[in-house]
Amino acid sequence: MEYLFIGKNIAETYYRYLSKGYRRIGNVIYRNACRGCSSCRPLRITREQFQISRSQKRTMKKNEDVRIEVHTPAIITPGKSRLYEKYIYSKHGDPDHEEHAHHNDTLSMIHYGYPETIEVDYLLKNRLIGVGIVDVTKNALSSNYFYYDTDYLQRRPGIFSILQEIYLAQVLRKKYYYLGFYIEENPKMSYKKFFRPNQIFVKGRWRNFDSF
Repeated sequence: MEYLFIGKNIAETYYRYLSKGYRRIGNVIYRNACRGCSSCRPLRITREQFQISRSQKRTMKKNEDVRIEVHTPAIITPGKSRLYEKYIYSKHGDPDHEEHAHHNDTLSMIHYGYPETIEVDYLLKNRLIGVGIVDVTKNALSSNYFYYDTDYLQRRPGIFSILQEIYLAQVLRKKYYYLGFYIEENPKMSYKKFFRPNQIFVKGRWRNFDSF
C-alpha cells in the first residue's frame, strides 16, 4: 500500500487523488502498489452515461419497500455497530476474538475522518438493514463502504446500494461515481463491471472497460 496523509486540505484535494486511483480510510488516502501485480483496478462511472440493465431494474423492483434516509454527517450508533459486526462475521468468516476486538476502530475510520461524507441508511419496516458511506468531492461521489444485514442477501443489497448512490450522484450533478477496486478474479469485486458503461484505471490512465 502507498499511503498519503492529507490533513486539513483533504476535502479540497481528494478528487484529484480519486482520479489517480486512490481510496480513503479515516483521514488517510491510499492505493495498492504491489510489485508485479495489477489485479486491483479502480473503476468509475460517468454519471450521464450510465444505463441501468434489466437485471438491475429487477433489483430496484425487489426493494421498492425499502425506505432510504440520506443524511450528513455520518454517525455511529449501537445499532450500526451491531449491524457491522454481524456483517463482518457473516461475510468474512469468523476471525479470532483478538483480531475482531477492534472492529469499532475500523467502523470509526469508515464513518469519520473526511468532512464531506454522506450516510445512506436502508430501512425495512423501521429495521436498519444497510448503511452506505459515500464521500463527496468537487466533481464526484466515491462509494467508501457499504455494510448490511446478510439475512437479506436475496435482495442483492450491494447492487441496490450502488444504484442508489448513482442516483445520488445524479441528484448532486457529480460527473463521476467511483465504485472502488475491481478485481476480475474475486466475485466480491468483479460484479462492479456490470454497471455500464464504465472505466478502469490502468497504467496511469482511465480506459473504457470494454476496450481494455
